[in-house]
Amino acid sequence: MMIDVLQHVPFEDLAAIKDWGEEQGHSFRVHHLYEKAVLPDVQDIAMLIILGGPMSANDADHWIEEERSLILQLIDQQKPIFGICLGAQQIAKALGAKVFQGEQKEVGWYPIQTVTTYFPFIPDKMTVFHWHGEQFSLPHGAKRLFGNEVCENQGFIYRDNVIGLQFHFETTRESMEKLIVHDKDYLDDSAFVQSEEVMKAAALPTENVDVLYRLLDHLVQTASEAV
Repeated sequence: MMIDVLQHVPFEDLAAIKDWGEEQGHSFRVHHLYEKAVLPDVQDIAMLIILGGPMSANDADHWIEEERSLILQLIDQQKPIFGICLGAQQIAKALGAKVFQGEQKEVGWYPIQTVTTYFPFIPDKMTVFHWHGEQFSLPHGAKRLFGNEVCENQGFIYRDNVIGLQFHFETTRESMEKLIVHDKDYLDDSAFVQSEEVMKAAALPTENVDVLYRLLDHLVQTASEAV
């Protein structure tokens, strides 16, 4: 399958998702929006992945609204979407939810709890990588997948073929270090912001990639069913 990708900044890329694509024989058509790339046409998209970025879904930039319009068109055509961090916030806002500044930033390796049995292969508790200050409310009609003490809505699924995750299952050591280098000013002494040293010393949980791959496989399956 050819999968379209919206990339907002050069230092937040596909990371482990690229490895999944190579293993499963999928190809990626990456639209580098930071280089003024034009959004793809909805008719040309089989599946869309929307990556993260330091901008806000509440910004007034015209392209941010256009991205949400594309999301709604894809949902209307029952095509699968996978959104990460900003990507998830964009999906949530497109569906009428609010994107807002959380009481705490969450940066580094922190646990999340699974709050549904929708995907029985997901463990009850996982430690995942976070890099966000804003959060989203749960879109109407969506099922909450994950939460924790900092952020109630860490992930959701909508109509079985749209998944938004506030955190980063796709994190590799290289992608983590890129974020630390390029967005280092975001780090402070907040209660849920780990130091660079603590983040780099953490072992990357192997179960995260397994869950990521299975979620992506699920979305590919919904794409084939929709054809």
